[in-house]
Amino acid sequence: MTANRLQVRYQDSWLGWAWAVLQPLALLGFLLVVGLAIGAHTTTGAAYPLFILASLSPWTFFATSLSTAAAAVLNSRSLIAKVYFPREIVPLSCVFAALADLAVATAVTIVALLCAGYGIPATAIELLPIGLILIVYAAAFSLLISIAQIGFRDIAIGLPLLLQGLMLTTPVLYPLDAVPEHWRLVYSLNPLALLVEAFRDALLDRHTVSFGQLVYAAVVGLILLAMAYFVFKTAEPDMVDDI
Repeated sequence: MTANRLQVRYQDSWLGWAWAVLQPLALLGFLLVVGLAIGAHTTTGAAYPLFILASLSPWTFFATSLSTAAAAVLNSRSLIAKVYFPREIVPLSCVFAALADLAVATAVTIVALLCAGYGIPATAIELLPIGLILIVYAAAFSLLISIAQIGFRDIAIGLPLLLQGLMLTTPVLYPLDAVPEHWRLVYSLNPLALLVEAFRDALLDRHTVSFGQLVYAAVVGLILLAMAYFVFKTAEPDMVDDI
């Protein structure tokens, strides 16, 4: 199902898979304008466009996973009604399809860093465990949103607004250390903020997020995934009737 989603995603477009590169670059241009307008800056030493580009890979993956998974079960009603298979495959296939966007956006960031005269730091190996934790969170929220969308059809409509608000409370436009110190501890309770910051740190050779914070994010993510899976499987027997 993941392969099919990747195959049909751009099949009727003129630019095809070039959109996988153009989308993060277009979002980069928009965020640069917003960031400069609000006076955002970076203390990393890297140019501000590179700073934002390094943040877009994890954020775009998470946002794409949720936005495509929201209506995935509803859009697969004919298949679900005719064939029995583990229904969680439907939203999870959206998550794995979004991994293609994560890979392309990360590759674009690495190429941009090399073109700007930066090398690939040894910390880039940390992208693998950080990426795995991101997948856990994307899977958990995709399961919850896809099953909630069956009963509350407004979720897919309001999700873009929710993601926009979430992006502003996640260090995409600014570094985590730009948050006032008296709010930083509360801010760091958001695992997604830690993961975006850690992903960017791995690309820019920084160490803002500690190992303990990553363990915290991983533990919370696994607990959330277990709860989401339980909720999804509990609702699964009535899924065909509800959709």
